[in-house]
Amino acid sequence: MTLRSVVTATLLAGLFAGCASSTPRPDPGADAPRHPSIAADASPVPAFTGGGAGWSIEIASTGKGNHDATLTVAGRSSAGTLRYLGQPAGAPSSLTVLNGELGKQPTIVEIKREPCRNAEGVDTSASVQVTVESQPQRRGCGFLAVY
Repeated sequence: MTLRSVVTATLLAGLFAGCASSTPRPDPGADAPRHPSIAADASPVPAFTGGGAGWSIEIASTGKGNHDATLTVAGRSSAGTLRYLGQPAGAPSSLTVLNGELGKQPTIVEIKREPCRNAEGVDTSASVQVTVESQPQRRGCGFLAVY
């Protein structure tokens, strides 16, 4: 099963679940639930920069759970938008997942607040895993801005 079919199936399941419910649905522009210490228009990822051997990623929050992002691999950049959709069920609180598209390809970025040592021996505050459809998964380290 491809990443695109998984994302499509998840979105369709959410849409059908909403049809069966009689409770009003929240405003799609509203933020997903977040810790009370984080402002309503803020993301748990205000900014992130990191990468690994031959690649880097830069992410910046634009508000309401949205982020501008650029992935650079071997000197070629793919820009796009990622969205924070809330904490995944059962995921540790140190993990933040952003979904969207980079270079028009479905993308999942997982940032985990944990010590990570990059290839140059520099200790960083987070690890990162980037999954872009039809590309090898990338793992690395980076710096997560905090409020």
